[in-house]
Parts: sequence; C-alpha cells; structure tokens
Amino acid sequence: MSQHYVSHRFPRWERKMAKRDTDLYTEELIAAAESVVIGYEKYLMNKIDYKDLARIMTQLRELLPFESYDREGD
Repeated sequence: MSQHYVSHRFPRWERKMAKRDTDLYTEELIAAAESVVIGYEKYLMNKIDYKDLARIMTQLRELLPFESYDREGD
C-alpha cells in the first residue's frame, strides 16, 4: 500500500543523495519531513501499518546528520 506512496515521493533517492549544503538537499529534506507527517497521520487513522511508517521515517533519518549520534548510548 505505502510502497507506491513512498517511492513516488522521493525518486531522486534511488540515484544519489544531494550534498547537505545545497538547495536540492533542502528540498529533499522538506519533502521527507512532509512525508513523515502525512505518514504519521495515516498511521493514526489506521491507513498504513507500523512497518510502512518505519520505512518513511527511515528515509527522513537518512537525510539527517546523525553521523556522531550513538543510539546505543542513550
């Protein structure tokens, strides 16, 4: 269900992610954030399941600067 929803929103991600200091990166980050909000709303309305929401959120996380973030340390 959400595979189509996610894949058509971020066609550039399949090729190469833009550098973080460019307008293209900013546009992709905004699109990913918007997709997470929409996906979360759909999750709350039981239109997508938690796996679909996790996939959408993972795409946003890949754009964020978490290189120095230690998930195990928190």
